[in-house]
Amino acid sequence: MSGNLLIFTLSDALRALSIFITFPYFSLYVLALGGSTVDIGLVNSLLPIAALFVYPIAGYLADRYDRVKIIAVSGYISAVLYLIFALAPDWRYLALGNFLIGLMVFQFPAMNALMADSLPAERRGVGYSLWIALPSAVGILSPYIGGYLITALGVDKAMKSLYWLSAAVIVGIATMNLKFLKETNTPKNAKASGSGFVKILVDSYRDMIEVLGSLPRNLKRFTFMLVLSFFINNLAAPYWVVYGVGVIGLSKIEWGTVLMVAAVVNTILLVPAGLLVDRIGARMALSFSLAFSVAPILFFPYSRKFMDTMLLFVAITVANTFLISGAPAFMAESVPVERRGRVMAALGQGMLFINTIGGSGGPGMGAILTIPSILGYALGGFLYSYDPKLLWILLALSMLVNAAICLIFLGPSTHEMGPAPGGDLRQPPSIRITPKDGKHED
Repeated sequence: MSGNLLIFTLSDALRALSIFITFPYFSLYVLALGGSTVDIGLVNSLLPIAALFVYPIAGYLADRYDRVKIIAVSGYISAVLYLIFALAPDWRYLALGNFLIGLMVFQFPAMNALMADSLPAERRGVGYSLWIALPSAVGILSPYIGGYLITALGVDKAMKSLYWLSAAVIVGIATMNLKFLKETNTPKNAKASGSGFVKILVDSYRDMIEVLGSLPRNLKRFTFMLVLSFFINNLAAPYWVVYGVGVIGLSKIEWGTVLMVAAVVNTILLVPAGLLVDRIGARMALSFSLAFSVAPILFFPYSRKFMDTMLLFVAITVANTFLISGAPAFMAESVPVERRGRVMAALGQGMLFINTIGGSGGPGMGAILTIPSILGYALGGFLYSYDPKLLWILLALSMLVNAAICLIFLGPSTHEMGPAPGGDLRQPPSIRITPKDGKHED
């Protein structure tokens, strides 16, 4: 726990005590400001719509410019944009705020590449686990605090207060990132070239197409798993709390307690899960955890009591813990260093997980994943209005399909990539050999 890993971990710990509190209750905020269940999906879909156009540029910049400055500047702008949520008089302002926040995904490819470069290959599983575990430990009470504040102050007043707090905290995080993060890019790549905006725009989208075409078969299959996961996850993500409070009949404090217990389990298991991922391999960990998640997801819409819901969430959290550790490790191992910014701009951090708290974007998102995210959010409200149980049946089936793909079709992660313009990335690194005659050959 030092260097960039320490700074990223501290940043997320601060977010856990501010903006992360709002995520599980955002759908209730939309309803409180006059929106419908269909509007919840539409509001959430606007963030990935904006991100779709920004990610290729973000990946291009992450491989060529100072990543630290990109992360810090995006943070300052995000802090200002969160004031829209704090001042929103009705749900349409939340839609505007979500769209504008979607433009701030510039930071995530830079953040992903910086983290992947900062972790040694043999310890990525435990490294990613630490990045998530320590902020989770700090934020264990966050869901309960959110439920308590909403019960005491009402949804509208509590959420507005939390967004004011979030804006202030994010300013502090951006300042800390700017001062303490260390650049890992080479000076040649990190140095701005002075290219005009139009050239950067054209080059970034061209590079995105080239990168996708160069993906090896193994990573293309993993991409299909990510696309399926993001689409189905985002059908259900905004409606866990709506179903839990509105159909199961839990109070807002009870829902916060369920999430708090899940956070405790997640915090306890994350580091052991990361160590196990490093030992057995990311692919096997993903296969078992995806299969294990099917039953508790399928039973959730049939839960009718507080204890039933809590036990199901504990089971889901156990599966999620291994997914959160294994998927980013698999992605980092599968992508060459020189293209991490662009590949992660396309595919995100490689995050396969079960989203039970809502929210979108973040390091797990990528340009290719914005399209299934948009469709998932847009269709989720209509499916929920027709039959809420359909959302969790589809989510369980998607986990089962991904488990089968991972176990049967996905090979071990490698650093190999297909041919791409500028060189054949399938070739191993140059190795200098000194023969007996003393002459050097590559």
